[in-house]
Amino acid sequence: MAFDPAQPQHQESGPLAGPRLDMLLLEYGVCAMSAAIAHFGTLSRAILFAAAARACGPFEAAPVRAGRPVSVNALAASLRRPFETTRRNANALIAMGLLVRSDGGLQMPTQAITDPRAAAFSDACHDLLVRLIEDVRASNLALPAPRTDIAYDPRAGVGIAFDLLLAGFECRDGDDRNLIRIALLTAIEWANARFGGRLDGTRQLAPVKPSMIARTLGLPYATAARNLDQLVRDGALERSPDGLIVPRDQLSSVAATDARLALGNRARQLLGRLAQAGFPLHQPALGYIRARPPLPALG
Repeated sequence: MAFDPAQPQHQESGPLAGPRLDMLLLEYGVCAMSAAIAHFGTLSRAILFAAAARACGPFEAAPVRAGRPVSVNALAASLRRPFETTRRNANALIAMGLLVRSDGGLQMPTQAITDPRAAAFSDACHDLLVRLIEDVRASNLALPAPRTDIAYDPRAGVGIAFDLLLAGFECRDGDDRNLIRIALLTAIEWANARFGGRLDGTRQLAPVKPSMIARTLGLPYATAARNLDQLVRDGALERSPDGLIVPRDQLSSVAATDARLALGNRARQLLGRLAQAGFPLHQPALGYIRARPPLPALG
């Protein structure tokens, strides 16, 4: 059920909001989290890398050569993650050569952007953002007018792609900051919506098998199953004979509605920044670093 990219003609645009945008933002998040796990081995390590990259500055149109320092405390607070967990992941990134210690805190050396793992992850997130824009345009949703007086620098797009990935976690409220469970919920909500209905619950949502979700995210099945069992016990998911589904009362709750609105608002801000960076929003296919990424196969 792949989505056709934008055709050369483009009809009159509607507001950049609503269930279609919500689903596409979920799709971006699921695929970016899958890329994170594929290239860093763990989601928490990749998310810390993205947060440190945004704090320290190398993924910008005019990167900060010396690098801005950031403390472990600041990173933990920004991600709403335990200090010790953040410190362990920071030490792992230091061992990988992607962070260095300085008197002012942690810094990301500019050469980190050429590390094969970091480069593959950043390219993947960038091209997933471009795919999102293609699909937004194909859905006849309004996009901001891009600046035409500057040349687009993909480093700016990578930074915005990281911001959108991080926003998917930041906009979800609640005390449970288990990244794997957030990823699983996001993936199931996306699959339910794309293959069965809409986020507002006006159509039947399609259940999805745990094995398909584990495969989509690149998680070991045992890890996915253990966390899915906990989400079912917590009432965040329901089991049916055909698979898992996010309950309708969860989708229509105040917290879920607020999270969708917050992510939509953040996405509009980020696409506005991308337009100001000179990205060709009306010809998005020109912006790919590699190529349009395929959608996950859930069949």
